[in-house]
Amino acid sequence: MKRKDWVSWGSVLIGAIILTCILFTSPYIGVADNGDFDRIVRSGGISPLNDTFTYEDKYFGFSHSKYDYGPFAVNYASSQVLFVFIAGLIGRVLNPSYFPMQAMGIVYSLLLLSTLFVIVRYACAGKRWLQITAALCVLFMFFDIGYVGYFHSFFGESVSLLFLLLSTAIAVTLARQQHPSLTWLVLLFVCAFILAASKIQNAPVGLVFALYGLRLYKKRPDRAWKRVIAGGAAFMIATTALIYVFAPKELKQINLYQTIFFGILKDSPHVSEDLDALGIPQKYAVLAGTNYFQSDVPIKQDAPELTEHVYSRLGHMDIVGYYLRHPVRIIDKLEAAASQATFIRPYYLGSYEKELGEPRGALSYTYSTWSEGKKKLIPKNFTFFFIFFVLYIGIVLKEYIRNKYKRQMLDVTLIVALIAIISVAVPLVGDGEADLGKHLFLFNVSFDIMIVFTVIWIVSQVRRIFDRSPELE
Repeated sequence: MKRKDWVSWGSVLIGAIILTCILFTSPYIGVADNGDFDRIVRSGGISPLNDTFTYEDKYFGFSHSKYDYGPFAVNYASSQVLFVFIAGLIGRVLNPSYFPMQAMGIVYSLLLLSTLFVIVRYACAGKRWLQITAALCVLFMFFDIGYVGYFHSFFGESVSLLFLLLSTAIAVTLARQQHPSLTWLVLLFVCAFILAASKIQNAPVGLVFALYGLRLYKKRPDRAWKRVIAGGAAFMIATTALIYVFAPKELKQINLYQTIFFGILKDSPHVSEDLDALGIPQKYAVLAGTNYFQSDVPIKQDAPELTEHVYSRLGHMDIVGYYLRHPVRIIDKLEAAASQATFIRPYYLGSYEKELGEPRGALSYTYSTWSEGKKKLIPKNFTFFFIFFVLYIGIVLKEYIRNKYKRQMLDVTLIVALIAIISVAVPLVGDGEADLGKHLFLFNVSFDIMIVFTVIWIVSQVRRIFDRSPELE
């Protein structure tokens, strides 16, 4: 007789209670806008905040639960558009007068609960100890306000969180199946596409899942399986390429400025030598340490001379080349990244609405044990992360050699580590130290998934000591 799956449904119920307490009870909790909302809100037929709000009220300090409706328009190429569009429709059903941000929260909450169900019900393959361990980890870590607070915002971080979790869960499910499902395979490529297309920074992740798809090529002999893998992998590679090719020109210019002047030259002990190495005239040394959005700069960021001497002559491959020739500098930047790598949430963006009377920029710490504990307890230096990654990859490789039947499952653990590494490299090469903590969000998700894998491995080792049942072999 088949056991009742009380763990899967029970974990979803607990998750729903947590989300309800954080997002759908008073007071309203969200994340303040840093200026990014305007480019995406119209895809849901939602208008940006109007001029009756002051700059201080619009940005950074306070969240907003109500927005006016407006015409539908797509001004930003991102898979996030789909979810904002759906939220816009739900919002019109809930309240025809104004858009309630809770509609966005409903969309993302349902996706997170669905992801939790996939993890516990399918990725854990019915093993009760594994289901309980995974459910506890996911509920404790990924239902933290540091993550789910983003659900009441128009930031793309929610899409990154949900679809990296879901893609990983589906990859594990496929790895565990003796005769893998074609439906799960299609879902893997769909979820990986949504993740890669959610923002330019995530585009390289598409290549990672394309490689994993190819790794599954021989798992089934039929043509349909092989065609889906070949087509899906090709589609993911094309997606990654097209995201970069069609990135807005102005965004490329902003990123290049940030990478050079707020990246390589920021805190550089030898600015003059760095400029020579990049082939940039010495007169631009005065811009070292400045970012693209500063107004108090001696040379304007959009000046024609910068286009002539910098933007038209250099690209991000030149930045990669510089770091390869100057490894000490990349270590410096990795130290800068490590100092902010444990911050799940942006601490400079307020949680509350102004009407509540909380100080500007005040944060809610409801259900924040993981995000706050991670920030306070994990060392913020490159050495710690380097040692962690070496040990993690070393253990995976040891298991890889020891148990050939679990290699495709172990591939997933390596994929997550690779995504974490990419998630650090891309911001540093693509945007310097500009808003670095927020740009490391995908690293946080990847790193936390690695911790979940580590906890599961430790529990399995403890069980192996006391129980030699076939399930553990």
